[in-house]
Amino acid sequence: MSESRAFDLSPLLEPASVAVVGATPRPDASGQIVLRNLRELGYEGRVYPVNPRYEEVLGLRCYPSLAALPEAVDTAFLAVPAAAGPELALEAARCGVRALCINASGYADSGPEGEARQRKVREVAAKHSMALCGPNNMGLVNVWSKAALWMSDFPPTRPGPLAIVSQSGSVAMALSQDPRDIGLGYVVTVGNEAVCDIADYLEFIAGDARIRTLVVFVESLRRPQAFADAVRAASARGKRVLALKVGRSEAAQGAVLNHSGALAGEDAVVGAFLRHHGVPRMGDLDELLEACVLATAYPHPPPARAMAALTLSGGEAAMIADLAETLGLHLPPFRPGTARALRELLPPVSAASNPLDLWGYGWSADLVSRVLGVLLADDSIGPVACFGDPPFAGGNDAEYVRELATLMAGHAREHPGRLILANNLSGVALRTDIRAPLGGAGIPYLRGTRPALAALRGWQDGLQADAPVIACRAVSGEALRISHGEEISDASAFALLGEAGISVCPHAVVAPGGDLAATARNLGFPVALKASVPGLAHKSDHGLVRLSIESESGLVSAADAVLAALRERGRSDAALLLQSMVGPGVELFVAARNVPGYGTVVLAGPGGIHVEVLREQSFRIGPLGEDEARRMLHETHAATLISGVRGQARGDLEAAVAALVSLSHLVAALPGTVVSIEINPLIVLPEGRGAVAVDVVAEARRDGADDTGS
Repeated sequence: MSESRAFDLSPLLEPASVAVVGATPRPDASGQIVLRNLRELGYEGRVYPVNPRYEEVLGLRCYPSLAALPEAVDTAFLAVPAAAGPELALEAARCGVRALCINASGYADSGPEGEARQRKVREVAAKHSMALCGPNNMGLVNVWSKAALWMSDFPPTRPGPLAIVSQSGSVAMALSQDPRDIGLGYVVTVGNEAVCDIADYLEFIAGDARIRTLVVFVESLRRPQAFADAVRAASARGKRVLALKVGRSEAAQGAVLNHSGALAGEDAVVGAFLRHHGVPRMGDLDELLEACVLATAYPHPPPARAMAALTLSGGEAAMIADLAETLGLHLPPFRPGTARALRELLPPVSAASNPLDLWGYGWSADLVSRVLGVLLADDSIGPVACFGDPPFAGGNDAEYVRELATLMAGHAREHPGRLILANNLSGVALRTDIRAPLGGAGIPYLRGTRPALAALRGWQDGLQADAPVIACRAVSGEALRISHGEEISDASAFALLGEAGISVCPHAVVAPGGDLAATARNLGFPVALKASVPGLAHKSDHGLVRLSIESESGLVSAADAVLAALRERGRSDAALLLQSMVGPGVELFVAARNVPGYGTVVLAGPGGIHVEVLREQSFRIGPLGEDEARRMLHETHAATLISGVRGQARGDLEAAVAALVSLSHLVAALPGTVVSIEINPLIVLPEGRGAVAVDVVAEARRDGADDTGS
C-alpha cells in the first residue's frame, strides 16, 4: 500500500471560493484569463482578484493581498513569476488558504535555483497540509462545478463522464476540446508534481460517481504503488483507466551492469506495470480518444475475447484482418455451427469468413439483420464490430450505414455491450443521422479502422491484468547466505538457480593454479572454459570464453588465451569456470530485476549474442504463474523457435515456462539482497529433455534496501 497523504483535494478540485493572485486588466495575462474562464464557465463560488496595483479587475473588487480578503479561500491561483512563489505560498498558508495552484515555470524545471524554490513551496504545503497543483502547468478544471483554474481560454464544454489527468499541458489542452464529444468532468495538468501527483488526482476523481473513464498522459510515475492503488480504487467502482505513456526512446537510459537493466528501461518497466494493473496503453491520441469513446460506452468488455468483424467490402475485410493481426486482436474462424448458419444466409459469392464481407449481391437489410442475429447468438464471440464508409456529404453508403446503425440498435436491446460501429476513414466526420440511433441504444461510434481496432484491443486487454496476485515461493540455502553488497560468484549464482528448481549446466570452478585437466576429465569433453568474474556480462566480448574444447591440449591453449585476457583486465586472481557443453537447442534470454517502486520486472525472449541487437523481449511484473510465462514466450519469436522451424526438433516449451516462473519467484523473494539475475542463454532442449541454464549473471543490491514495491 502507498503512503497516506495529509492534504485534502476537495478545496482544489471543488473550491467554494477562489483567489487569483496576480489578477490584472491585461487580457493576455494568465491572471485575467483565469478570472475570465471562471466567469465564462459560470463558476458560482466566490472569486477574489488579488493585486495591490488595482482596485478592480473585470468588474470585481481587487484586494491588495491575501490577508486583506474577507475570508480564507479554498484555493489561491498564483499567477505570478516563480521568484514570488515561495513567499506567497507562505502568506497563503498563514491566511488559512487550503490549496494552491501555481502555473509558473522556473521551479524544479529550471535548475538548482528553481529546485530550491520548489523545495520551499513543498515544505510550506507539507507543513500546512495544503494541496498544491503544479508548478509549471496549465492548471485544472472541474467542469461539473465550473471551477476553471486554467491559464488558457477554456472552450465551452459539456460536463460528462471523462476525466483527464496529464503530465503535458499541451496534450491536456488538445483533449480539453473534447473532440469526440464525450463530455468532460475534469481536466488536470500536474506540472512538476511538487505535492500532488497523478495518483492523488486519480484517487480523488475515481470517487466521483459522474466519472466513468479516466485518462492519464504519463511521462513517468513518481509513486507507482500509489498509482496502482488509485487504479484499483477506480476499477472497484466500475471505472476504466486508460493511459498514453510516452518515452519509448533509449536517450534517457544510462549505463547498467547487465543486459536486464538496459532492456528493462523506464518505459518498458512502466509499460509492464500498466499492463499488470489493467491499464491499457494506447499508442497515440487518436487511439486514446477512440478508446475513451468505447470504454465510456462499455466499461466492461464481454467475457469472450474472440471478435467478429463485418464490412461492406471484401478489400476492407482484408485490411481489417491485416490490422487485427498486427495489433494482436483475435479474429478466429467462426465455429462450425455458426459458419453453417451463415452459409445458409449468404449468397454463394460470399464466404463465411471472419472478417465477413456482407455485400454479396448488394445491400439487404434483412440479410444483415439475420447475420447479426447469428453472430450475437454465438457465445464464443465477444464484440461484434461493424465497419462502413458513410461519406459526410451523403450518398448510397451513407444510407446503407444509417440503416445498419438502426439494425444494430434493434439488436442491442437483447445483446447489450457487444455491438460497435466504426467509420473506416478517420478523417471523415461522424454523421449525426447515424449517430442518433447508435446513441439511443448506447452503441459506441468509432472513427478510423486502425484507431478503432487499437481501442478494441486496449478495451479487452485492460481487464486482463496479470492478477491474481501470486505469492513468492520461499527461499533457503544459498539465497539466505548472500550478504548485502557482496559480489555474487558464478558458483553462487548457479547454486541459487539450482535451489530454485532451474536446471543448470554441469560445471566446476577451478581456482588459480588448480588442475584444469583433471576437472575437465571429470566433467567429460567437450567442455567450455570461461573466466569466473562476478557480475561481468559479455564475457565473450572480452576474450574470456572458449567453447567446444575437445581435448586436454585444446584446453591448455584455451586457458592460456583466457588467462592472458584476464591479465589485461588486471584480474589475474580470477578463477576459471569449466562447463559441460549443452545442446543443441533453442537459446533464450530470461531475466528478472527488482526495480524500486515497481516490483519485480521479468524479461523473456530469444537469447544468445543478439539480445541487444534484436531487443525482442516480453515484459511482466512478477512473480509469474505458468499461463503468464507461456504468454510471454508467445509474444516474441521464442515460442516459434521452440516449436521447431526448418526441420528442427520441437523444444521443451513447458520446461522453458517452468524455468521462467522459477526465476521470477527467486528474484521476487530477494528484493533486499538481489537486484537482478539473468540467464543467457537458457538452452531449451528437445521436447521432454528440459531447459538448462548455461550462463548466469547475478547482481547484488549494494544498499540492502527493500524498496521495490508490491
